[in-house]
Amino acid sequence: MATKKAKAPETGRKSAYVARNREAILKAAQTVYARDGAQATMDDVANEAQMAMSTVYKHFKDKQDLISAVTLHAFNDWEAWMQQQCSEVSDPLERFVLPMRLFLRSETTHPEYAQLVAKNFGVVSQILPTFLTQFSAQATLLAKAKLVTPENLNVAIQNLIAVLVLQLVNQVTNPKSTTAEADMAVRVALSMLGISEAKARKLTESKITL
Repeated sequence: MATKKAKAPETGRKSAYVARNREAILKAAQTVYARDGAQATMDDVANEAQMAMSTVYKHFKDKQDLISAVTLHAFNDWEAWMQQQCSEVSDPLERFVLPMRLFLRSETTHPEYAQLVAKNFGVVSQILPTFLTQFSAQATLLAKAKLVTPENLNVAIQNLIAVLVLQLVNQVTNPKSTTAEADMAVRVALSMLGISEAKARKLTESKITL
């Protein structure tokens, strides 16, 4: 029986080097596109990463590809953090609502991610499928348990996500915006799911420790 050959040390080092370069490019791109928006160039990213343009193009075919990748990368980082924050929440409705409230506080907790979403609105569609899948799955379970009673679940979830994205843009771009205003937006949106005003208020006014 043939034995599997061990990976050559040189191959392993090359793979690690390529992975480090990609991570460095994504980090630089997050900084650049959060700061300057979609008008920033691939050259700006290469300069921020202190890499040759040819290296950037080895990983990403064009600017759209890079912005899409960095948006998903930043979202995944935020999502991992959010899951940790929600890990000890047992109430199903609170576990559904808390991520919304944390998302609208990302200007404080993950400022580059928040700026990235707000200044590159055209690529927010990259994270919407994930949002839809997650919220729809949770909302379906809540509906089966009669904890939410929407007239139309799919439409309510789509509208809810639209509220969250637009309110995040407001939190980032409007210096007068407040977290109380963000929580109010969530509270109003919850009515689309048939959650009572009293219950929605309780869910959106509890203290969040960041």
